[in-house]
Amino acid sequence: MPFAVRRQQRAITIRSDHASARLALLTRDGRSQVAVIEEALDRMPLPSVRLDLASFRREVATFLAGVDASQVQSMTEFDASHYNENGLPKS
Repeated sequence: MPFAVRRQQRAITIRSDHASARLALLTRDGRSQVAVIEEALDRMPLPSVRLDLASFRREVATFLAGVDASQVQSMTEFDASHYNENGLPKS
């Protein structure tokens, strides 16, 4: 086979003008955009991983224990206080 098969890579879209300008400056020395992005990503710390569902549920239960249920409005109460009978916001 005379042609090497190129692996498929997903395109990266940069939506920030600031990031695009910064990437252009960082690639002036001849490095590819991919090399610059990979280097930057390698330097970033990885987020901590939640390993088990039980510890997550304990955290949520602890948070909810501090919430006063008598202060929380139901959706019906919220709608009645913020919207009129036609569903339009009260002025």
